Amino acid sequence: MNFIQYDEGFIEQQFKLPYFMKDWTNEQKAEFAYELLKHMPTSITSKVVHRLSPLVDKDYITNLPYEIKLSILYYLDIKTIVHLSYVSSKWNKIIQDQQLWKDLYIQSGWSFNEEAIESYLVQRIVPKSISNTFIPHLVPRLKPFKVLSTNPLQPQTRYKDLISPEHVFSSSRSQPLKRGSLSNIFMNRPRRKTRFDETPIYHYKDATDTRYINWKRLYRNRLTIEKRWREGRYKVQEFCSNPHNGGIYCLQFNTSYLVTGSRDRQIKMWDIHTGLLIRTFEGHIGSVLCLQFDDRYLISGGSDAVLIVWDMRTGDEVNVLRGHQESVFNVKFKDNVLVSCSKDRTVRIWHLDSDGNAETHLILRGHRAAVNAVQFKDDRVVSASGDKTIKIWDMNTGECLRTLDSHSRGIACVEYDGKYIISGSCDQTIKIWDSLTGECVRTLTSHSDLVRAIQLDNQSKTIVSGSYDGSLKIWALENGVLLKSLNGVNLGRILNLQFDFGRIICCSNLGKIIMYDFTYGIDTQFFN
Repeated sequence: MNFIQYDEGFIEQQFKLPYFMKDWTNEQKAEFAYELLKHMPTSITSKVVHRLSPLVDKDYITNLPYEIKLSILYYLDIKTIVHLSYVSSKWNKIIQDQQLWKDLYIQSGWSFNEEAIESYLVQRIVPKSISNTFIPHLVPRLKPFKVLSTNPLQPQTRYKDLISPEHVFSSSRSQPLKRGSLSNIFMNRPRRKTRFDETPIYHYKDATDTRYINWKRLYRNRLTIEKRWREGRYKVQEFCSNPHNGGIYCLQFNTSYLVTGSRDRQIKMWDIHTGLLIRTFEGHIGSVLCLQFDDRYLISGGSDAVLIVWDMRTGDEVNVLRGHQESVFNVKFKDNVLVSCSKDRTVRIWHLDSDGNAETHLILRGHRAAVNAVQFKDDRVVSASGDKTIKIWDMNTGECLRTLDSHSRGIACVEYDGKYIISGSCDQTIKIWDSLTGECVRTLTSHSDLVRAIQLDNQSKTIVSGSYDGSLKIWALENGVLLKSLNGVNLGRILNLQFDFGRIICCSNLGKIIMYDFTYGIDTQFFN
């Protein structure tokens, strides 16, 4: 049997509450203590306050295991997390965890380029004398880019300091090739003010000579880009090296290239970072009206009524697809399915093999005028025509499932994401349709001429439209609100456009290719 051994040679007097207070409530006891302290000398009151501080300011959470503390942060919004970083050095250190910021990045609905990240992490470590050419994406833009205007960047939000380099730390949950600390990496290094040093500074550790992904920096950059979209802050640039000799009808870009097709019968491929012309494709005997490319092939359609399949890497002509009787206005393909539409009032579905050969699988007939635009997703094809209608087709059977009729004039462009159909028309309106019910959910009005080009982005819930009136307009998908109107550049009639998370590129009948860049000064190599 164990006994508690007391020290019989020492007794400390214990303070006990007076008997008459035993039935008091906590509020009564607190009021009594307050009244008592009011009549005490300041020195005594200060001592009491000092003794109470550990009880009042005790942070129970910091004593929890690290993983639990991190889990708690996932339930908080970004502003609360920012405020917590100022509570104490312990909280600040927790909030610098790179895994936290990666998860916050993903929770925000932003995508990232896994291939670029993996490639960056496995490359050989560069010497400490990193040059500005370390990142191809950040090589200074060359003269072929003619800068038309710049909207200056305004100061960041009031919690800028949280996401500045001086506050970025590494933890055991970050993603370095070697583990190490980044705590003082920037303190003793003069800060360069050029925009071409982003990756060497923020994703590289001098102390351990290693690369890692600074998710906090990526979060900050995406937040900055979104803020610029909301506030309409961008840099306008023009591709003017070896330009087309006519109006430009179509374009597509990715992280490396911009490809354009023109009335001059040529297709041009440009370096999207420098504006320099890489290659010219020649083979059409009429205007190039539409195109699309992936890693393997570039497929173009023209007023010569043919589709040409090109090798994207070499520029060689692989195949010529014949079937349409008049101009091919639009082409879309994915994997082995290719869909085209034409002035001949038909939509063709082709089976495309790995060698670039294609055979017509179905011909969809039903429109009473030229089919100006087409889109497909899964087993549904959506076509838009000069006959003022949109048709939804079964890709497998060729059956017309539904006809949408609400525009008062011909339809020039269409987008389809499996749920919504977005159409732009000669009647100067944009309509949003529910593809399942055929209901016109919303009509957007602001353009003053034909709406020639349109794109829907589900990630940002954004629509961008381009018109003969020379303007680009940015709309909210969910409520149809006009967010921004981009004017002021003498574009002529906008004939096509594409946008991603940070850029809008459009082309016009004047042969101009204009880029609205919301990412200026930011390294975007890890973004999608």
